[in-house]
Amino acid sequence: MALSLFNEFYEPRLGRMERMLDTMLGQSFGDLAAPSAPFGGQWIAPSPQQRAGHAFDIVEKPNAFELVADAPGFKPENISVQLDNNVLTVKGQVQEERKEEHEGRVRRAERQVRSFSRTFTLPENTKPDDISANLDKGVLTVTVPKAPEEPKPEPKRITVHAPAA
Repeated sequence: MALSLFNEFYEPRLGRMERMLDTMLGQSFGDLAAPSAPFGGQWIAPSPQQRAGHAFDIVEKPNAFELVADAPGFKPENISVQLDNNVLTVKGQVQEERKEEHEGRVRRAERQVRSFSRTFTLPENTKPDDISANLDKGVLTVTVPKAPEEPKPEPKRITVHAPAA
């Protein structure tokens, strides 16, 4: 069994088209999904659950799976990796605030919150107790070691008997 993305809102036929439309409209109009907008603020931008999510590379190696994602500006304390019932969740959130002051007055104050959340269903052949995560130069790597494969039993030959005549 392979490592698979867990996404309860994924629609394979419309997913790619929806992402393309979101990108085009987002670039043209910005994020018009205001909290006051009808239907919970979802005019153009989909909710975080509907988005494809933060991009992760899934690399299968002989002894482990590696989940690799870009996380520039994140620190280890901004990232959470949790395993619950064989479902691995990777979340990150960072808040930044910049102020421009001139003669004791604030000319401009900007706040930015960036976050991501991805959930993966792990295959049965993993070692959940040995999962590790490393953040190096803005690249997050979550390593999920594989459990050694159990040897398959040798085929057993069964003798066919006939009743005595």
